[in-house]
Amino acid sequence: MSRWPSLAAAARAARPAPFELWTVGGAVATIALLRARGLDYGWNTVAHTFPALLAALPRLLAVGLALNLVAARLGGERWRDYLRGIASGRWALGWARLWLMVAVQIYAYMWLKVSIPLVNARLWDGELWRLDRLLHFGVSPTVLAIELAAGTPLARAIDVLYGLWIPSVPLVFAYVFCWREAAPRRHLALASAALWTLGAWMYFALPAVGPCYASPDVMAPVAADMPTAVGTQRALWQNYLGMVRSRGAQPDHFQPMFGVAAMPSLHVGAYVLFALWSRRHARRWQLFWWLATGVIFCGSLATGWHYAVDGYAGALLAWLAIRIADRFEPVERGETEPRESPVLASPAACPRSSGADSARS
Repeated sequence: MSRWPSLAAAARAARPAPFELWTVGGAVATIALLRARGLDYGWNTVAHTFPALLAALPRLLAVGLALNLVAARLGGERWRDYLRGIASGRWALGWARLWLMVAVQIYAYMWLKVSIPLVNARLWDGELWRLDRLLHFGVSPTVLAIELAAGTPLARAIDVLYGLWIPSVPLVFAYVFCWREAAPRRHLALASAALWTLGAWMYFALPAVGPCYASPDVMAPVAADMPTAVGTQRALWQNYLGMVRSRGAQPDHFQPMFGVAAMPSLHVGAYVLFALWSRRHARRWQLFWWLATGVIFCGSLATGWHYAVDGYAGALLAWLAIRIADRFEPVERGETEPRESPVLASPAACPRSSGADSARS
């Protein structure tokens, strides 16, 4: 008789979680759309994407464990207590399920984003430029930010800081997904899946390439001081033009990670998401993420990647994603309590515990 409760618990644990249902559903819809538009994306896209993503998991696990051990030490907790808390098959299975869904989400996001020139050729850059000026009393925030940064050390600083966005996101996931508590991890997983799924579909609905491509002269004042941004823009644009040239035929010789899309800005959206998530689970880091959001928003303008309205849309999308996670992956009162550590060198959130794209956005 004693086996039955454990079997029932195992069955409950094996049921698909809301973040898994959302992620898989979004991926199926994405591939169905692309195939309906005549793109023969099949097993070759899976083989191109998943081996590299899955090969990174041991490094992500090592980084996540290291960051949590540092947090435990700084918070006055013994390392063995943290390690004892995660030493179970249930925790390991939960961690693997989280990362598998991240891989599925990256797969769907990447292939939809890079294929937009083939499935929706209409560009909305002119309308977004005019909307930007309308909302800002006739001034283009992109032009203003570039002129303010031009010829100053700020331009080089923005170039460096903006480039840190890509490594910062997996670093946060690596840290949080190694928490002992399951509920906050699932909450972040669903919020992130909602953000990137909805963001990718907005790319499809309102295609735009951004000021640096729609009005390339706008980058002239800062081009020499932003080698990282300009070099990346050049590589992505060559890939984009290759996709455009292949309209009506099956594309080849392209880089799936080099998608180009401006509306919304998921650089801004991701950091707003981290700020809102921190407010619920790691309040000490909330201010950090709001400040980081300000930096990334200004950087998105000064580098010419985005219109200001892209950032506003990304922030609104992050709020909606968090609300979806609040509804379907709630963390009940009493499930977590503050366990703040003083500081961490990495841009990751500090846990609350009672004991659980790619290219540019």
